[in-house]
Amino acid sequence: MPMDYEREKVITVSFQSVKDPFLTKLFEDEYEFFGEKDEYVDDLVHLEDDENDIFCSNSVHDPTIEWNLMEPKVGEKYQNFSQLKNCLINYVVAHGYPLRFEKLVSTRLVARCGRDTDKKECDFRLYASWMNTERTVQVKSMKKKHSCSRKFTFGHLVSPQWIASHLVKEIVFNPSIKLKELRELIRTKFKITLSLSKCNRAKHKAMVMIEGKASDHYARIWDYAAEIQRSNPGSTVQVGVNLNPDGKHYFYRFYVCFHALKTGWIAGCRRVIGLDGCFLKGQVKGQLLTAIGRDANNQVYPICWVMVNIENKQNWKWFLELLSEDVGVQEGGGLTVISDQHKGLLEAVKEVLPNAEHRQCVRHIYADFKKSYKGEEYKDLFWAAAGCTVEPEFISVMERLKAIDVGAYEYLMSHNPSSWSRAYFCQDCARLNKGMSNSNATKVDEFVNQSG
Repeated sequence: MPMDYEREKVITVSFQSVKDPFLTKLFEDEYEFFGEKDEYVDDLVHLEDDENDIFCSNSVHDPTIEWNLMEPKVGEKYQNFSQLKNCLINYVVAHGYPLRFEKLVSTRLVARCGRDTDKKECDFRLYASWMNTERTVQVKSMKKKHSCSRKFTFGHLVSPQWIASHLVKEIVFNPSIKLKELRELIRTKFKITLSLSKCNRAKHKAMVMIEGKASDHYARIWDYAAEIQRSNPGSTVQVGVNLNPDGKHYFYRFYVCFHALKTGWIAGCRRVIGLDGCFLKGQVKGQLLTAIGRDANNQVYPICWVMVNIENKQNWKWFLELLSEDVGVQEGGGLTVISDQHKGLLEAVKEVLPNAEHRQCVRHIYADFKKSYKGEEYKDLFWAAAGCTVEPEFISVMERLKAIDVGAYEYLMSHNPSSWSRAYFCQDCARLNKGMSNSNATKVDEFVNQSG
């Protein structure tokens, strides 16, 4: 027997017990409905939970189809109410009709049109519940027709989580997308307008979906350390944690020095190390501190690095202690260290590497100097003083600067000229001082941007 005939026959029998011909005709015309018992007539109003399952349809919802093609149907099966709710949201957004959930509990779901009107309530209505014979949610009744006009305003129905799930691919290819661009993308794709704050929350959730939760990554930090030591025997990996009052360990800092890098520096690199740090700009904030060397071709040679919460004396001291042990430069004998003027770093070098020649990056000094003393004459005299090869020449240049501006002269003399003027350098570090630390910071920034 044809299915259409069976359905028509079931409907006719189902409504025979309704003694009002007008109501019978009304239900037949306006409701998509399958059923076998008279109780279904009452279910349309009273929503009884003990209704029978619908066996006339074997339709199972396919969550892989395009979001704007999803459409709930009577008899269609879903894994749970969450999947049905997502299908309903996709359906109403695609067609421009708001929705509200009149009832959403563990046993049933009732959805109605969410359009506010002073006249009468829109006719759209859907009812679903768990099947009696299997652990599956099924749409039991649905009045599909809307008696209201379209309006692409959905309020909290379109949540940041829903937006993130639909735009995750776009954000993967453009993780630095601006919020205004994201809002315009949402307006174009979904025909809806969201606030910038909601767009920001949606972007954040999408990044969590892409990169995972930070807590999940930190929970596996020990596995990462063990894998480095397994795949790179002889490498040094140190994980620092804090024990909080709640009894849990929280990440503090992380040090890595590969075996090949430290042996390579010892065997073939100059005894010069540049120290610098930069901010992490990805999902996880903090700072990355690095130690960089120079190989025989005067190229940048990474030695080791550490991720910390903040750049301070305590973290620099911990870093330098591990570094000196790995590369065998106890107390810094015969070593030249180049860095910026960070106070914590300067103090840590004095304590851990007291015998090292500590030089400051001239570019960092000049960057601070020109904030107060601008002009070509200041610039030329500064670089002349930095490039002097003998002390008398340096004194002569500084006297010329003093004659122009005593304040500029005192500023530079207060920054220990022996740490930045070539006149006081040994031969090995004279050529490296001008840009090594700055190059170090540049390489670190590029690394972080590419990996973040």
